[in-house]
Amino acid sequence: MLQKLQKHVQWVVAGGVLILVCLIEVLTTYFPSVNFLDRFESITYDWRVQYAARRAHDVSTNLGAIFIDDDTIKLLNEKLQFNYPLPRQVYGKVIRELTAQGAKGIGFDILFAELHAPSPNTDVIENGHTNTSDQFFVEQLRHSPAILAVMGQTSSNQWEALPPADLFRTNASNIGHIISEADKDNVLRRTLPFRMDPHLGRIWHMGIVLAAKQLQLDLDHPIITDNSITLNGPNGLVRTIPLDRSGAFLVNWVMEWNDSRLLKASLEDLMDFDTQRNDPNNKEPIPEKWKDKLVIIGSIGSGNNISDIGATAMSERTYLVCKHWNVANSIITNKFISISPLWLNLSILISMGLIAAFLSLKLRALAGFVSIVILLVAYCFVAWQVFVSSRLSLPIILPLFGSLLTTHVCMVTYRVIFEQNERRRVKAVFSKIVSPNVVSELLGSEKLSLGGTRREITCYFADVRGFTEMTDQIQARAEEYVKAKGLSAGDSEKFFELTARETLETVNLYLATIADTIKKYDGTLDKYIGDCVMAFWGAPINFPQHALSCVRSAIEAQREIYRLNLRRIEENKIRERENPARAVKGERELPMLPILSLGSGINTGSATVGLMGSDAHIFNYTVFGREINLASRLEGVSGRGRIIISESTYQHLLRDDKPLAATCVQLPPEKVKGFRNPIPIYEVPWKLGMADYVEPPAVEVAPLAAH
Repeated sequence: MLQKLQKHVQWVVAGGVLILVCLIEVLTTYFPSVNFLDRFESITYDWRVQYAARRAHDVSTNLGAIFIDDDTIKLLNEKLQFNYPLPRQVYGKVIRELTAQGAKGIGFDILFAELHAPSPNTDVIENGHTNTSDQFFVEQLRHSPAILAVMGQTSSNQWEALPPADLFRTNASNIGHIISEADKDNVLRRTLPFRMDPHLGRIWHMGIVLAAKQLQLDLDHPIITDNSITLNGPNGLVRTIPLDRSGAFLVNWVMEWNDSRLLKASLEDLMDFDTQRNDPNNKEPIPEKWKDKLVIIGSIGSGNNISDIGATAMSERTYLVCKHWNVANSIITNKFISISPLWLNLSILISMGLIAAFLSLKLRALAGFVSIVILLVAYCFVAWQVFVSSRLSLPIILPLFGSLLTTHVCMVTYRVIFEQNERRRVKAVFSKIVSPNVVSELLGSEKLSLGGTRREITCYFADVRGFTEMTDQIQARAEEYVKAKGLSAGDSEKFFELTARETLETVNLYLATIADTIKKYDGTLDKYIGDCVMAFWGAPINFPQHALSCVRSAIEAQREIYRLNLRRIEENKIRERENPARAVKGERELPMLPILSLGSGINTGSATVGLMGSDAHIFNYTVFGREINLASRLEGVSGRGRIIISESTYQHLLRDDKPLAATCVQLPPEKVKGFRNPIPIYEVPWKLGMADYVEPPAVEVAPLAAH
């Protein structure tokens, strides 16, 4: 019977893990901002991209780049006294030469946002005619397949384009945005296919515009859905770009900026060819290696105003101009990266979890672990190969670590817990009466020892003030209520039980609030003494700042009790408003919730620490001695809403937290029971820093009427 129960519970554990990981998958799919595993998944994605890029053969052969680097700037400065930003005539001569050689498209990764002031130094004189640098550039734009860059900015939650100057834009063959949409980890993995501007309309990505020129795709009439964009071309040519939930698509990175398959040249090379072509005395033939090429003109310089460096899925540091030909290549070769759909991800998660559960149940611990590792490696291999062959990105982190390993660990853990009956039974007993730290120390050896030790500790007594008076009042008024209503013996007993239960719930609420702060500050919760809590610091974990931790816990306990009282006061206001209506309906009026306070006493000193009890009876890990008695006496001195500490505790505060010690108020020495001489004491003002503190009003305790 027990074995059957064990198997059922194990499958319940496995099912719980599967439900949790599936819920995580659904939430992160529809709410990507909460995806705490995204960073790790992105790392595995980048590895797959880099692996696939090294094996990519489907690369277009008609892509090229004209680079502007530091040597180009230096050469043009020495030769023509041109500084950066270069005069537009430089780019005009380059696109004139590329057009003459038959380039299919010329994209600029440079923004020409405004016109330059005319300057004789940059004027272009040809065939007896003089043009300003900008005018010359416009003339070449008009007769070329040049595509000018658009940047952008977000204003009032709406994206606005930063386009080229109107004179340039209206004479270019097209425009394309060159914006890099990096992920949260500042790695460029995806991009938006287009941006919408209220004035310019749809602005396609530069790489898409270049590919459209090559394939003659219709960019004016796309078919756009939530999951894809379809572009049509001549003779039934179709390109469908898969989109993620943000409307972006993953870039199929296959080429770095210096890829050997990319035709490359410098800016000055093209200028030299242009000079030769327009020299009537030149007889040398000019090679037309740029015929039918899609060309990107961009910077690989190191200066602040020309540098465009960042991280991509393929490289931690590279020139981001490379994104354009990777996007263009993806469309030309019809190779896009897709993310596996939700239904497939859930199927993988469930399958991995069920396999892990089966292996964990049927195999011994070592064999099960080896099988899980083999399955993990096999799945990674499959995910890698699927990405290389079809560019489908399968999830790795959640299936392996969320479904496979977590299910295995949970199942094995349950088996270990179930099989270690005696030790687990002992640990469960002690976990109910002492803190987890104490449990760890008690079970650190095979034989439990009752031997005590002498340690310096800080002891804390916190008493809920007003509880005794509240109990007496409630009891007296309950008796009056029973007598006034003439309740029968059975009804009277039920009413008294209800009264006792609600009274206990009240004090438990206050005690639990104090206990929570003790555990938060690593204290050892010793015991409840009626409406008083006893705790200590410095054992079983010995740390030097035990007094400071205790005082901080006491301060927070007072503040939490204060906040609890505020909530109860607000509830009382609601009850006051509702009670007249309840009385009219003949329903019992809701009693006012009691507002209780806290008195605290703290002392630091040496005490005996250890287990009290015997092997035959329950243990209690506790402290005792003269210093404990003093802490208890100081709690009696504290009154309502005060923290009283001893001289020794104060000295520890001076050592560990002088600003806190400086706030303490020295009080006249107090004569306490059991001590011959008056005791120097201090008050810790816990209300400092609480600008909105208001003393809660006292609330009269009303009888708790029967239901």
